[in-house]
Amino acid sequence: MPSSPTHSTYRPDIDGLRAIAVLAVVLFHGFPQTFRGGFIGVDVFFVLSGYLISRIIFEQLNQDTFKFFDFYARRIKRIFPALLIVLVAVYIAGWFTLLADEYGQLGQHIAAGAAFISNFVLWGEAGYFDNSAHTKPLLHLWSLGIEEQFYIVWPLLLWLASKLRFSLFALTLILAALSFYMNVTGIKSDAVATFYSPQTRIWELLIGSGLAWCAVYKKDALADVVISIDKCVWRHKTVADPVRVYTRMANILSCLGFILLIYSLIRFNRDLQFPGKWALIPVLGTAFIVAAGPFTWLNTKILSNKVLVWFGLISYPLYLWHWPLLSFAWIVEASPPSASTRLGLILLSIALAWLTYRLIERPIRFGKHGGLKVCLLVVLMLILGGVGLGTYYERGFPFRKNVQLADALYTTEAHNIEANLVASYRNYAGGEPGHSSKPVVLIIGDSYNPNWSVGLSTVIDTKQYDIVSVSYLGCKVNVTAEKISAIAREQKFERYCQPFERWINDPSVIRRLAVVMLVSYRPFEYEVNKFRFDVLRELKKKNSQFDLFVFGNYFQLDPEQYSSCEKLMYRTGRRADLCLELADYPKKQTNRESLPLYPHDLKFAYVDLIGLTCHQDKTGCPTEAQGVPFISDSHHLNATFIAKLMRDLQATQSAKLEDLGLRKYLVNRSGP
Repeated sequence: MPSSPTHSTYRPDIDGLRAIAVLAVVLFHGFPQTFRGGFIGVDVFFVLSGYLISRIIFEQLNQDTFKFFDFYARRIKRIFPALLIVLVAVYIAGWFTLLADEYGQLGQHIAAGAAFISNFVLWGEAGYFDNSAHTKPLLHLWSLGIEEQFYIVWPLLLWLASKLRFSLFALTLILAALSFYMNVTGIKSDAVATFYSPQTRIWELLIGSGLAWCAVYKKDALADVVISIDKCVWRHKTVADPVRVYTRMANILSCLGFILLIYSLIRFNRDLQFPGKWALIPVLGTAFIVAAGPFTWLNTKILSNKVLVWFGLISYPLYLWHWPLLSFAWIVEASPPSASTRLGLILLSIALAWLTYRLIERPIRFGKHGGLKVCLLVVLMLILGGVGLGTYYERGFPFRKNVQLADALYTTEAHNIEANLVASYRNYAGGEPGHSSKPVVLIIGDSYNPNWSVGLSTVIDTKQYDIVSVSYLGCKVNVTAEKISAIAREQKFERYCQPFERWINDPSVIRRLAVVMLVSYRPFEYEVNKFRFDVLRELKKKNSQFDLFVFGNYFQLDPEQYSSCEKLMYRTGRRADLCLELADYPKKQTNRESLPLYPHDLKFAYVDLIGLTCHQDKTGCPTEAQGVPFISDSHHLNATFIAKLMRDLQATQSAKLEDLGLRKYLVNRSGP
């Protein structure tokens, strides 16, 4: 019986597979529209890491030579040197290029990277107010965090299982199955958590661990299985040449693995619910290639060629270097870097990776004084993590860059106009009608609500109407016939959810409702925001007489590309007209709202701000009010600008406001 080809000390084909994985990720980050499926390179890395690390552990447990100190010392010498160099370089670059809030966040990310918990920190940041991924130079460390967490826990579990004489393969299989189940079910309920959580990702590494177990404990098992399959397929009673049969089937397995990887690279894109069930395709593809062994034709001729093996050797520092370079280019230019710039930065990252590998990584990994090096690396990582944490707590050292950006963007007077306007209306717009008998204007929404309530309050006739302004930001809303409940998804959102529940159920408010104004981000995504419509329906049941207005068609940047209009203005020296030029709507005519998805049973008036305030060709849109830009981040309109728009509408579009039914709720003005 032939031995499985997986029994080999060093496999150059695995380095070749590493090269494909890292190049896929690098090209995806550099040219996401061309290499759309390149992100699966991370999944390839997970399988390979699980295989290589687990094989070391299994072999040493089998020989009763496993020692925790030796294992973690090797990991530290492998992981820490390149990571330290990159973290220091990023910190220095950030000092000269990042604004205070960005630098404070970078400090937090450096601390998280040093502690290998980047996935948890990024998981906590993900959400409505998260800034663009391109402005996070250490975003890619999430995957390193998952791997290191695996390296910390997995050896201990295997050691305990071996001492208790529990099957190591059974342990691997059970944990992999449980993790995969959590991955498939979790992707539907919380895609962000499923992406970053080690519990939902660890199955990918455990697939590699299963292969390692077979390579160590069942060296001939794969050959036996392959020959059995060959007998069934060709209906042979005996096999004349087992080696030839095994080689043929191993080549088929390797080819199948390549097909699955190529399919993933070509067909996958960011619109997939990933990882989920889709991750099984690249994971199995990688597993098939590894299981086929180093002596198949594809593994020998393609994966083991010198170029790919060389890229495989520098894959780790290349992964560390490429994203910070691309990210800083994006930050400095305040827009996507040109294709030639991105290509140049990728080539630079390759050069830096090679230098890091030759001058830093190899001497530390393979030189003398291993124990001293380990201690020094740990101390340096602790110091760097402390520096990052200090930078975070010091809010990015605002003395370097003005955190408010006011002086650089527009006059201090204009900045104060916005601040004073918000402050002057904050209490009133909170809605305290008390025992008033006046009709109520109810303004509801998400994070748009505060500024919109302030802006609308400047034009609503408060002599005739009381204003109640409530936000459901961060709330899980449940609508029943008895009550509308709002539970905060996180503790920080309780300050929104409690007032929302209070006022939305207040009989004195509902009884006096004259109008409801809905102001929210993408208010017409029905499946995502069904509760909004259920709330309005319930209010209609209790008071069918109020008018409903939905404010839409907001000026907006693509938040995935431009996290802040203010920062665009700061870095380019341009005024807010730059943000309008880059906006999805109106200049690019990409309307992010879908009016037809709004339920037909709810009668409402749709207030198209851009349609009412811009010229017919969408080129004459206003961008400032009293020196205040129309947006600060990517899509939240400033209160001063909203107030200006509403005054302009009163002055120039009075007839249209009358047609919409909105005119009667506003202060009677003869001019702006």
